Parts: sequence; C-alpha cells; structure tokens
Amino acid sequence: MAASTRDVVEGRVVLGGPAYYIGTALHYVEVGGRVVTSASPTSRYLKKLWWLDVVEVGSGDTVFRIELAGEGRELVLVSASKLNPGAVARAIEGLGKAVISLTMQELDLGYLPELVAGRDVVVDVQGFVRVAEPSGRVTLRPTAVYTVAKLLRRARYAILRGERAEFPVECWKDPLGCSNSLGVDVVVTNGGNPFVVASREEERAYVIKPLKGVAGVPIGLGDVFTAVLSYYLLEEGLELPRAAAVASTAAALKLRDRHPWFTRYELELLSPKVEISKLR
Repeated sequence: MAASTRDVVEGRVVLGGPAYYIGTALHYVEVGGRVVTSASPTSRYLKKLWWLDVVEVGSGDTVFRIELAGEGRELVLVSASKLNPGAVARAIEGLGKAVISLTMQELDLGYLPELVAGRDVVVDVQGFVRVAEPSGRVTLRPTAVYTVAKLLRRARYAILRGERAEFPVECWKDPLGCSNSLGVDVVVTNGGNPFVVASREEERAYVIKPLKGVAGVPIGLGDVFTAVLSYYLLEEGLELPRAAAVASTAAALKLRDRHPWFTRYELELLSPKVEISKLR
C-alpha cells in the first residue's frame, strides 16, 4: 500500500511518491507485486509495467513542492489526498505480506491494526511523522514512531524503516534498545552515510556502510530502499542486515537518475561490497 504524489521540482511537475518509486523498483528487480494506491497519473504509469498488479483505492494524489538543498531536500505540502481504508483492506485481503508507505497521513493511523493483523509488514515511518506547518512547509515529529509501533502489535512480523531524522534519538544511538522498546525491528538510514539496523530475533544491531562514488538527485531513494529491502527480506529470505545492504545498493544506484535505475544483476554483483559490522 503506497501513496502517489506529484512533485514540483525546480519548476517541473513529475510523478513521485512511494507508489511510483516502489513499483518501478520492483519492476527493475523483475518481481511481481500488488501496488495499492490512488487512481492517478502514477497508477496509470504503473499499469504499463511488467509484473505489477495495480489496484486503485481512491482518487487523486498528494502534491509537494520539493526544494533541493545540497544533498538533502525540503518539502512544502501543496495538497493532500486520502486513501479509502475499506478499499485498501479489500485489496490486501488474503495477502500475508505487505509494505505500507505513505507521504502525508493519506491513511489514518487508526486503521493500521486491521491492515497489519497476521501479516509480515514493512512500514515506512515517513508518512506518519510528517507535520505540515500553516505555510505548508513539512516538519517532523519523530515521537510519533512510538504510536505507530504500538499499532503494529497484531502483525506477525513488523519492521519500521525511516531516515535518522524521522526516528527518536534513542533509535540511532541505541538501535537494539530502541527495537526492543518498540517491539519491532528497525532500519534507521542516514542519507548516503553509514546507517543502523536492529534485529530482535538475533538480539544484534549492525552498522552498514553504503557504496560511495555515486552522485545525483536525492529524490525517491528511501522508497527504493523500502521496496528492495522488503523483497529481499520477506521474499528471498535474506537476513535483515544483508537485505538492507542490497537495499542500500539500489538506493545508491538510483542516484544515477537514469532508467533503468539498476538491474537485479547489478544489485547482486555490487551489494557484497557493502560493509556490514556488528554494533553490539
């Protein structure tokens, strides 16, 4: 389940949002998946890609103005959309695994317990921790992560993924302690810098150092990371740190900003070069 957006970047309107980046990433990894999103230009684009089953659960998309600032970006909310919760529930009925990635609370938090019940889920925190100021500028409320985690208790397995700024300080200072406190595994990325993951089953946390030497526009990298992490973790059965290493490789290659962003061959050739070390 993923939100669709239209992004205004340097005066150009482009397709964006988790649905676009996750769906396209799955297409490049050459795997099937059901993309549940709103009826929009993004959904029409995704319907043209191989292997994807696109289900529309509402209409319209969220619109952001993206202001690039060095290696980062700032978001200004222009308009927000909503997904139909009943239609979402019907669209994922019978599925044992799900990825939930929103941009601006397109689905109310209260529906999460029903949607995750009995499933293996990867939840991107971005859409739940963002707050729009009266001016439209988007700020972050990292403490919302605690609320999200409580709503995932009915999941069979759950992992929270997000950027360092989207998590409380304890989650990147003590990822295993954070994971145990939240009751979920965590992946806390940090742009192109080393990041941390914590596995409760292994009772270990790891530091992962992404590939270097690729420069480009930092848009959509988190969604690409989420897509590839979810596939290699939930479908291929890789351990969390190794799946995160493959995901970081995909995000790094996406910086080239040309299609295809990457191939499955590139991911499996380059990801072993990613350094993984135990934190504790």
